[in-house]
Amino acid sequence: MGSLGGVIPASAQSPSDTTVAMQVEMAPVEVTATPFRIASEAPSFSAATRTRTAQNLNSTPSLSLEEVSAGLPGLSVQSRTHYALGDRITIRGLGWRAQFGVRGIQMLLDGIPLTTADGQSVVHIIDPSFIRSLELIRGPASTFWGNASGGVLSLSTRPPRNDGPTIRLKETVGSYGLSKTDVQVTPDLGTHQLSVYSSYLIQEGYREHSDTRLLRSGFTSDFSMGGDRGVRVIGALQHMPQANSPGSLSKKAAQESPEQARPTILDFDVGKDVQQGQLGATYYDGTRLGTVNATAYGLFRDLRNPIPFNVIDLNRRAGGVRLTLEDETPTVRWGVGVAGKLQHDDRKEFTSAGGAPDSLLIDQLETVDNGAVFSRLSIPLGRFQVDAGLRYDRLQFEADDRLGSDDGTQTFRTLSPSLGLSYDLGQARLFTNLSTGLEAPTTTELSNRPDGEGGFNDLNAESVVGVEGGVTGTWPTQRLSYDLTLFYQDVDDVLVPFELPDETTAYRNQGAARHRGAEVSIHWRPAGPVSVRASHSFVDAEFTKGSVEEGNTTTSLEGNRLPGVPSHRFSASLRARTTLAHGSVSVQSMSKQYGNTQNTATNDGYTTVDLRLSHPGLKVADDAAVIPFLALNNAFDTRYNDVVVNAFGGRFYEPAAGRHWRAGASLQF
Repeated sequence: MGSLGGVIPASAQSPSDTTVAMQVEMAPVEVTATPFRIASEAPSFSAATRTRTAQNLNSTPSLSLEEVSAGLPGLSVQSRTHYALGDRITIRGLGWRAQFGVRGIQMLLDGIPLTTADGQSVVHIIDPSFIRSLELIRGPASTFWGNASGGVLSLSTRPPRNDGPTIRLKETVGSYGLSKTDVQVTPDLGTHQLSVYSSYLIQEGYREHSDTRLLRSGFTSDFSMGGDRGVRVIGALQHMPQANSPGSLSKKAAQESPEQARPTILDFDVGKDVQQGQLGATYYDGTRLGTVNATAYGLFRDLRNPIPFNVIDLNRRAGGVRLTLEDETPTVRWGVGVAGKLQHDDRKEFTSAGGAPDSLLIDQLETVDNGAVFSRLSIPLGRFQVDAGLRYDRLQFEADDRLGSDDGTQTFRTLSPSLGLSYDLGQARLFTNLSTGLEAPTTTELSNRPDGEGGFNDLNAESVVGVEGGVTGTWPTQRLSYDLTLFYQDVDDVLVPFELPDETTAYRNQGAARHRGAEVSIHWRPAGPVSVRASHSFVDAEFTKGSVEEGNTTTSLEGNRLPGVPSHRFSASLRARTTLAHGSVSVQSMSKQYGNTQNTATNDGYTTVDLRLSHPGLKVADDAAVIPFLALNNAFDTRYNDVVVNAFGGRFYEPAAGRHWRAGASLQF
């Protein structure tokens, strides 16, 4: 757990969802973005939170993380409008190389890591309809989480204690055959807490061959044992028997017929059949030595994935443990911990007979184990506060090739220090921070060898060093909160994806890169029915050295922009709330981005506008209300694409949906 304060003064809080910079002194907010919970600590690193009220959950479709995270500075989420590959998530450009899943970013759901030991996160198990809060650390955070921590995105479905017992039903329908049913039950258990949720989604999709069926369920609980002792147990389950993929297109095909799927995609029935689940428990106890948190968790993921020419069959079993001890005195706040992760991937790859497995190509067991010790120290010195952290990780990958002798072992060892300084100005806080990150290649990246054999590629881990500084605070008389941050990050041994002729994605280390930029966000809540939220993220991410070979030609990458990373991302929303209706207008604008490392393929920038309208609640009984809602996305029918970086054959473009609608109603009692 962690503790990060918000900036909205109590008198200025509104019932809307809020995005706040983390600083100044308020009652501590319990979050999961760090392993520690040190009361009243004000962080010396850039972070942001968003909380969503029951009204917001009841009155919005919330079908993607892109919807619920829009406007968080430094964070980019592209939903791709289909479910086969999952959301593409980057923080300050880190994570750009992922063509599916999430890389380089630590992801947590209800305090339990979704990120496995090798650094992969798969987000289909997250149902945005039930997300109550989002917590974001925007800089490298290996001091806290080790591998794959170029940033941290922590999500929680736990309802606040003061919500009381509820039953919530929601039905959403919309364009492209969309139908989604949600149910959540939060009973009254006295000093204990329990919330159970489930949803079922079907859709045909905007593009051909995008059909999806997806069942997701989960629960959070907190069983008090008296005093400061208790056990929190969480669980989540995903059953996705169908998630067809339409594939990416060339620029010309995306312009002329964006709804199409390539014939090769149809011939091999490309898509996914996935079952995934996780279960975790945390015992907490306020002892004389300090607060103890002991966490254990496990997850499974069973995947059948026809791709062009091959079929992948992967069974993953993973988990971890974490133990922390922390305390504070008037002169020091401290925390120490140990952690371990295990991962077993049983991987088989076959030739494809129209999407069905045929001849066995690869049969190997991939094992990853990670052990770590870490600590954090905060020393208040009047208005100043000095924060320091240190973590040591040992990460080992092993491949057992059952078909041949291509076994492999790779071991990574690293120290991850951080040092921060903050200064309390009363209504604002200045901060600066130096931190590091480790990004090891994942099992997928190690096992996808260009020669098609078993075993592992010979790849190095990326290393990230970042420095940032900024100011975050409030202007109480104007009911305004703000956040301004500048950052600079160096990345060595950059891992770069490239597609082989059979459309398998392979990886190689290719030089170094630099990420620098600025983030600014404001949230204005004047007295009255209107509120405004806006953010702008600027990222200048480019190669500082490296080259790529094409046939007999070697091309320098120095000065090239990293593909899939737009320089500018702007978000703004205007909301109005009256006793008769709630409405909002949201604008998202993104500058151009490149599709490949050579920067010869450009994806044009675009601006979209979304409209929302809902009723605050029609009372149908003493304790029951119906909340109808209507949403019009991409209201001006903008034609734009998401990007698949370095795709083979120039197919870098995934067309996004044009104008489309969603409507529904919630019943809460």
